[in-house]
Amino acid sequence: MSKKPSKRPDLILGPLPTEVIRWTIGIELDAGSVILTSAAQRHAANRHPEDYETCLPLLASVIADPLYVGDDFRNEGKIEIIGGAILPESFLLVAISIETDLDGRYRIASFYPISRKKAQSRREKGYLKIALKR
Repeated sequence: MSKKPSKRPDLILGPLPTEVIRWTIGIELDAGSVILTSAAQRHAANRHPEDYETCLPLLASVIADPLYVGDDFRNEGKIEIIGGAILPESFLLVAISIETDLDGRYRIASFYPISRKKAQSRREKGYLKIALKR
């Protein structure tokens, strides 16, 4: 008899840095917490199984203190927050929906490593900007 995996609890990861987002990419957002739902955790674990356990502990710190912020033009309604060196050659990318849920929280859509080279290329194209902190 196989044991069904237990459901992961939703994780509240702290407030979205709305001022940093506004100063950096000009998007006005209401204050609210960032949540990683159990469904998003399953998605990340299935889509990026080799990186899930490495990336999960870094989420809150990347959200609290991003290195780069970008408007995810390919996925309307989402922004990207990047930071937290995973290895010397990669960062953590966190895709977050800019529409709140019924409880006023911003949901993480996905998270995964992004190479420093790819981040630099996206900066050069104007998709990512250095996070402005005042």
